[in-house]
Amino acid sequence: MIRRLLHFFILAFISLQMAVAQLPASLQQFIDDPSMHYAGIGVYVKDVQSGSVVANYRSRTNLIPASVTKLISTATALEMLGDTFKFETKVVLEGKLNADSTFIGDVYIIGGGDPTIESSHFKNQPSFFVNAAESIKKKGIKTIKGSVIGDASLYYQAGTIPLWLVEDIGTYYAPTPSAICAYDNIIKVYAGRATDSSAVELDHMTPSTSLFDLSFESKKCEYKINATDYSWTRTIQGPFTPGKNVEITAEMPEPALFVADSLENLLKVQGIEVQQPASTTRKTSYTRSDSCVVVYTHKSPTLAKIIQQTNYKSINLYAENLLLQIGAQKNEVSTHVNSTAAVASFWNSKGLYAKTIYQMDGSGLSMKNALNPEFLVNLLIYMKTKSKYATTFYNSLPVCGVSGTVKNFLAGTPLAGKAHFKSGSMERVQNYAGYIEHGGRTYAVCVMVNNFGCPRADLKKKMANMLNGLFVHYK
Repeated sequence: MIRRLLHFFILAFISLQMAVAQLPASLQQFIDDPSMHYAGIGVYVKDVQSGSVVANYRSRTNLIPASVTKLISTATALEMLGDTFKFETKVVLEGKLNADSTFIGDVYIIGGGDPTIESSHFKNQPSFFVNAAESIKKKGIKTIKGSVIGDASLYYQAGTIPLWLVEDIGTYYAPTPSAICAYDNIIKVYAGRATDSSAVELDHMTPSTSLFDLSFESKKCEYKINATDYSWTRTIQGPFTPGKNVEITAEMPEPALFVADSLENLLKVQGIEVQQPASTTRKTSYTRSDSCVVVYTHKSPTLAKIIQQTNYKSINLYAENLLLQIGAQKNEVSTHVNSTAAVASFWNSKGLYAKTIYQMDGSGLSMKNALNPEFLVNLLIYMKTKSKYATTFYNSLPVCGVSGTVKNFLAGTPLAGKAHFKSGSMERVQNYAGYIEHGGRTYAVCVMVNNFGCPRADLKKKMANMLNGLFVHYK
């Protein structure tokens, strides 16, 4: 018995050694690099058409994915919503218009999850605020006895996302998602002080709002904003160089209230009195009574265009709203939990076994996300070979050495212009996933590295050398 066990272990050891020896030379060199000795590495490269494996190293290892998570969010959104889908934001009058042009009731803004309203990524779209105000004015209203209310109840409102790191929450790249958004849910604050001894003063804000109650503290530290959920009272700390205004990006504490307040202010400019202050409803939707009249429906760009922006620029807010919109298809109120469950259910039904991964959010900001190269490559192959939105998805990925977040990756190498990749990076994380065109064939590729022991710039060069080496002699 002992002899047979010993024989088994010897054979297993020999098989393992043979498997390692059969790794492509460039991949083996990458793994053997001293800076990779303590890193988590997963590599999978597969021919999309034939299914043959070009390279496989620990492809079933779950690693922190960062923004390659967006591949799942955008692919699922396309499959479940369709590339022509448009988010809708409705302006509803609930009440009665008297003969004296007084409206007895409220104006509701019904959030449909559109992250593109007044967004910097879609600058030539119709203005929600202008069109909404004009639609109300056309009804002949001169006085509104009630208020403008932002109904953001489609997505569960819980303030900041507890899944994210504290240092990420509320930053320019990680504003909290909402069923009502505007200006990418951020406000740029410009402030400074005249001399070393003078107090810091606010110069202006973009977009302008009177909701903020800001205070400033001159301090030798990186600029940071101290705040609590939904509070518009905030303290901004930073060095504040004398004689110079500094731009600080602040998260909108509650986008739905900002949108309601902004519409109220525009109505007043147009001569319509609004007697009650703007407010929001986070958990209870407006009463759908017989007196409700939809006066304006604002539509977003198509999902195809939104997804291209999401993947090209790695926009976290867009990715989160896409995920929550998936959850909204099957739930009265969408949450991250029921949204990720809907994603998993969809891909399980397609045979991709999402039970092997852990997706916690839509953007990849959460360190609790854990994906493996095998799942991502299989998703890429599905989207290329089985999805009717294959072209839309493929074109949403930026081109290495040419565009988007991968403009510098693979630049000046034989694969420049031939790889459509989504990148994913955060502290001690660098990943790439997408497609490579080589020799008239398409390959699905995923390379994930966590906890590397070298500067990120050096790692990217090593990854580029490894990928180019894989395809130099491969036909």
